[in-house]
Amino acid sequence: VLDNYNAEREKERKAKEKAQKAAERTVSKQTKQASKEAEKERKRLEREEKAREKERAAELAKVNIVRTNKQRSSHEMIVDLPSKLSDSILAEQVLKLLGKSEIRHSNWESSIPVIKWRREVSSAYNEEMGQWEPVAPHIKPENHVMFIMSAKEFVELATGKEGKDIDAHVLGLKAKFTSCDIIYLIEGLAVWMRKNRAIQNRKFTEAVRNQMSQDEPAATQRARKKKEQEEYVDEDLVEDALLRLQVMHGTLIHHTAAMIETAEWIVVFTQHISTIPYRRQEQSLNTSFCMASGQVKSGENAADTFTKMLQEMKLITAPVAYGIAAEYPSAQKLMKGLEKHGPLALEDCRKTANKNGAFTDRRVGPAISRRMYKVFTGRDENSLNV
Repeated sequence: VLDNYNAEREKERKAKEKAQKAAERTVSKQTKQASKEAEKERKRLEREEKAREKERAAELAKVNIVRTNKQRSSHEMIVDLPSKLSDSILAEQVLKLLGKSEIRHSNWESSIPVIKWRREVSSAYNEEMGQWEPVAPHIKPENHVMFIMSAKEFVELATGKEGKDIDAHVLGLKAKFTSCDIIYLIEGLAVWMRKNRAIQNRKFTEAVRNQMSQDEPAATQRARKKKEQEEYVDEDLVEDALLRLQVMHGTLIHHTAAMIETAEWIVVFTQHISTIPYRRQEQSLNTSFCMASGQVKSGENAADTFTKMLQEMKLITAPVAYGIAAEYPSAQKLMKGLEKHGPLALEDCRKTANKNGAFTDRRVGPAISRRMYKVFTGRDENSLNV
């Protein structure tokens, strides 16, 4: 009986151990599965985060490209053409040119020929980070407007009475477009000036002829008087009006000779306005001196680049640069030589006659040596010695 009892107990124990091990295997399997799933989820999140980071980097790089080039920035612009010009030949020409430049346009209700601009903004400058950052795209009006007028209209305003003159006209525009810079695009004023002078010359000639031919029949004199239709306008009045617009009212004036030129300059102004915020930012960083291509000549090798670098400084001509480079062939050696020998370190360097190194009897001299010493060893960031 005891043996049977012990056998039963052993059997139960083994069964319990087996069940426990099975449970442990199940738990272990579930733990491994959960761990595997967690690892899989972690890797998925990492991939998504890397993809988002890559996308953010791409967007950041996109908005930080140099947009002082009008070909890149002009696509942001929207030109608002007034309904006053909607059916005119000028509007047709402007639309063709805008289409070629891939610049968008729209119309706005206006009884006066005023062109406005808007910009699709997709980035904002972060002053702390020193870079452009993408923002939600939105449309922002530009603070420039352009009034288009013919020479005849401008002359009428220039010679008009008080309240109907050019001053009243520009003040009306300023009241309607507050905080906007006003541009006057005047078509044909130079041609009008030439015709006006021709009228003055004809009048002078006619007066001389009349003085010389007082004995002619009255019918001939009456026929001549009928030909006089245009009146001469004092050019000083026109010049004064132009000066008042620029000096007193701070407007920008641009002249064109024909309608096609007017249309072209509307597009040119659009492209220039598109670059303004980026140019201002570049100028505020004080780096515009090195951003444009072609300003500094590049050398064929390190030695040639070094001599060209020296020639960018005032008074350093090619013979002087090659003479200095013969004594100190690199910027590091030149710096060490100046620190060791002082302001007159380059005084006795001989100038070269040509690039190949034929020396002359002329020396660099103390003045240039002292200047070079100040440039290379100076610590004043506002120094103008360069």
